[in-house]
Amino acid sequence: MTAQQILERQKASADASPAKSLVTDLAQLRRTLRITGRAYLQRLEANLDDVAAWAKVCATNQEPAKSQIRDLSDMVTLVRKIDVKAQKGRRKDLKKIDTTICELREMIARCAPR
Repeated sequence: MTAQQILERQKASADASPAKSLVTDLAQLRRTLRITGRAYLQRLEANLDDVAAWAKVCATNQEPAKSQIRDLSDMVTLVRKIDVKAQKGRRKDLKKIDTTICELREMIARCAPR
């Protein structure tokens, strides 16, 4: 029996009962949630890596410009003011983190030499 035939048989049996169909659909939703969550976290972590790389370059500067020092100070304040309860796993906390990371990236984009 081919994989296509197995899928068709599963779909046909799931269509016979709304409860079975729901179970199948919920399993698919769980997989989609995990994939989406992983992709979201990977994007945020990549953006954080960009900001961290920029900060490391700034840290190696012997004589940073006053504007750069001011920007770095603003970034530190921005990061430290995030108030989240990570153990609760709330969307609003993820949004705060996402917004902060976006603001940091915008700040480094403005600071970058043209």
